[in-house]
Amino acid sequence: MKKLVWAVCAVLFLFSGCQQQEQAASSEKVQYAVCKKSMIPKGLMQLIDEEKKEACHFTYSTQDYTYYVIGYGKQQGKGYKIKVKSFLMDEGHLYIDTTLVGVTKEQQKNGISYPYLVLKTQYYEKDAVFR
Repeated sequence: MKKLVWAVCAVLFLFSGCQQQEQAASSEKVQYAVCKKSMIPKGLMQLIDEEKKEACHFTYSTQDYTYYVIGYGKQQGKGYKIKVKSFLMDEGHLYIDTTLVGVTKEQQKNGISYPYLVLKTQYYEKDAVFR
């Protein structure tokens, strides 16, 4: 019986690995622009100001564009950067993977900041997955 359970687990593991490779192969890069504050619609800027104190991620759409907001909440210090590791899509989803690039201990003494990033793309009717 143990051999049968192990065999079933091994088969499931192999198929799940193949499925992940298939999904990665069918993904394509998304064209996007990183928005400066002056490029952000007024309504979206109000939402960001309300939400930025806590870690957050959300989308905001207009007729032509979708904006993806990634916020890292309250951080000690200034000078943080957010790096986009990948922005991909498949048939049903957009996948956004970002990371917060920290600051030195000296920079952490310079007040408080609320780092966030706004990415602008054409309008897609797909769910976003933030990583």
